[in-house]
Amino acid sequence: MDLYLIRHPETIAPKGTCYGRTDYPLKYPVEDTAETTFSYLPPNFDHFISSPAPRAMKLANALYTKYNPLLNISESLIKTDDRLLEMDFGDWDGKLWEDIPRKETIPWMKDFVNARTPNGEAFTDLIHRVDLFLEDWKVNGNLRLGWEETNKQNLDVMIVVCHSGTIRAILCRTKGIPHEEAFKSPVEFGSVHKIEI
Repeated sequence: MDLYLIRHPETIAPKGTCYGRTDYPLKYPVEDTAETTFSYLPPNFDHFISSPAPRAMKLANALYTKYNPLLNISESLIKTDDRLLEMDFGDWDGKLWEDIPRKETIPWMKDFVNARTPNGEAFTDLIHRVDLFLEDWKVNGNLRLGWEETNKQNLDVMIVVCHSGTIRAILCRTKGIPHEEAFKSPVEFGSVHKIEI
């Protein structure tokens, strides 16, 4: 199956903000990102899933509308999966990095893969979530088998709108990228990353 991973559009979050679950409004009209992103997507798809975060759902809705211009679209038509949410930064979420005490951030930055943020997640927690998601949608995965049985066809192309951290975690798992190197490659706003599972 071809899996297209798309990052949500840029938000108005101030530069240097630590945010995962905090949702900021989009910086530009969602149609701007959808127009560019759509050109990197296949002409057709079988299934469409989004993170439930509003910033992801807005792009998912705009892209779905581009695929179905005559449809009176509502977000309820787009399936969501909580496992696609961005990493939970807990007590740090929504704060500027410079405002978070260094005594908290230094230990985390030394081992962000395993260390959890206060009342939040570690990167390994996000990895675990995407592992479960991928397991469900791989060949003979429970959700994939259920979808194929219900729709009486093979699931060949799936589009997912989510977040930078989620995409990086999936790329680590599917491409064998060491977790410590997950943030070395850019994952731009509105970017499309195609993988096969």
